[in-house]
Amino acid sequence: MFLRRLNLEDPRDREIAQELFLAAPEYEVDAFGRLPSNDMAQPLEGRFPSACAPEHRLTFAAFDHDRPLGLAQVALHMPSADAAALLLLLVPAPLRKQHVGCEIVERLSRQARRWPGISQWYLSVTDTNTGGLAFWRHCGFRTTATGLTAAGFTHTMHAMTRAVKQRPLCQRHGVPEDDAGVDARNLFARLR
Repeated sequence: MFLRRLNLEDPRDREIAQELFLAAPEYEVDAFGRLPSNDMAQPLEGRFPSACAPEHRLTFAAFDHDRPLGLAQVALHMPSADAAALLLLLVPAPLRKQHVGCEIVERLSRQARRWPGISQWYLSVTDTNTGGLAFWRHCGFRTTATGLTAAGFTHTMHAMTRAVKQRPLCQRHGVPEDDAGVDARNLFARLR
């Protein structure tokens, strides 16, 4: 898998982003606790906070060779100067539970280490999105505030953060092992 930054002004990149976005119609219900509405048709570039400078609005697609697997949007220096807000992470339903989402988060984290001044991730999740909360915890995020409300949302939100350099909790990315957990087969597999 690799990440590529998309230019939403490029018709080809816009088509890739829209295709991925429309491949996950349950996103509005899962992420916001509401049924899809007119803003589903809102261009992806219009989903960034108005306070976010245009040069700090980043959209990425994850690919397996040339097949798009997922979509992510990041707002740099939001909500604070040292943070990057993960505004959107979409993985179509058939690809979920295959570690695609957490792999996207880890690849974004590698990118974020090169972004000047960014040391932590920030995101918000509705309290009804139990799957999303579990996913973000699986990726190492911790709740820092609860009971937040936002205009247009019917549910309260959880604010979650994670250090950009934090190691993931996902076993797929390698959990620190103690000596007792290392056998010869695993040792040689890691040397390849």
